[in-house]
Amino acid sequence: MKYQLVIQFEAPRFETFDDLISLEDLLRGKLESHAEVLVDGHDYGLGEANIFIHTNEPQAILEVVGETIEEARPGLPFAAGYRDFDEDEYTPLWPLNLEQFRVA
Repeated sequence: MKYQLVIQFEAPRFETFDDLISLEDLLRGKLESHAEVLVDGHDYGLGEANIFIHTNEPQAILEVVGETIEEARPGLPFAAGYRDFDEDEYTPLWPLNLEQFRVA
C-alpha cells in the first residue's frame, strides 16, 4: 500500500476513548472487503484523535469513511489528509477548503 490516509477529529468530540475505538472498529468492518486497505490503528492526544488507514486509493476510501462516519455519528466534523509513505507532508482531502493537514 502506497499511502497513509489519516482521519482526524478534535479529541473532545469523543465522550470516551472507547468511542474512538468503536468508530475505528466500525471502519475496519466497512473496509475489510476493499482490497489493499488496512485500518492500522489510532492515536489520541494533543487535542486530536486520529485513525490511520493504509491504502492505494485515499480519495475513494475517504468516500466510504465519510459515509460510515455520517451513519454512525451524524454531523461529527472531521478532517482528512494523506501522504505517500516516503514523504512527510500530507495532502489535505477533507473538508474541501482545507489548505493544510498535519498530525500532531
